[in-house]
Amino acid sequence: MVQSSTLVKMKRVLQIIHSEVADVSVVSKFLQKKHQTSTIFYKNLHFLKNKEINQFDFFIFHGGKQSANSKSKAIQYEYKFLKYLIKTNKPIIGICLGAQLIAKIYGSKISKSKNKLFECGYKKNLKENNKVFKNNLSFLQFHTEGISYNKNMELLAKGIMYEVDSFKIKEKNIYGFQFHPEVTSNTIKRWHDIVKIKYPYIDTLNKIMKDFKKYQNKNYDWFQKFLLNHLK
Repeated sequence: MVQSSTLVKMKRVLQIIHSEVADVSVVSKFLQKKHQTSTIFYKNLHFLKNKEINQFDFFIFHGGKQSANSKSKAIQYEYKFLKYLIKTNKPIIGICLGAQLIAKIYGSKISKSKNKLFECGYKKNLKENNKVFKNNLSFLQFHTEGISYNKNMELLAKGIMYEVDSFKIKEKNIYGFQFHPEVTSNTIKRWHDIVKIKYPYIDTLNKIMKDFKKYQNKNYDWFQKFLLNHLK
C-alpha cells in the first residue's frame, strides 16, 4: 500500500499517484537526503486511517489521465481525503490533476478549452508579480482540461489556454501547478505514446524532447528549491 523510499526520520512526505506506473523518482531524489518519502496509489487512500495520515507532514498530489470531474468512487474519496488535509492545515502541492482537484474544492471550474484542444508541449510560464516565479520559465503542459480562477486563490501564473497555470490558496500552505516540473524523458515518451492516437495535433515528440533537454535543469532546480523551502 504505502511504500517507503528512505529510512531517514525527518519530515515525512506522502506522494499520491494516479497511475500504477507513475514515475516519482525526480521528487523522491530531491527530498531523500533530508526527508522521508512514501507513495500511495489514489485508489488505496481509503485504507489510510486518520492516525496514519497525521503522521505525514507534507502531501504531493501528482497528475493522471483521470478527470477532476469524475464521479468515480476513487476520485470522490480523494476529494474527501483532500478536504481532511485542508481541515487539518496540512501543506499540499498539486501537480496537473492534483492542482485541478484542489482548485475545484475551492470553487474553480475544471473544463476543456473553448476549441477543445489538447495543451501539450513546453510553454512559457506567464508569471504574475510573486516570489514563487522570479523568472519566466518554460514548463511542460500536458492536459485536456484546465482551471478557472476562483476568489480563494492567489494567482501565481496565468495559463495560455486557461485562466490559471499556478496558484496558492490564500492563508493556506497549498499550491497548485497545472504544468509538470517533475517529468523525466521516459515519462514524456510514455505519455506521448498514449495520447498521440487520440490527439494527432499535439506537439511532436521530437520537439518536446528537444525542449525537455533545453529546460530540464532549470525546471528541476526551481522545483527542488521550492520543495525544500516549503519543508523547512
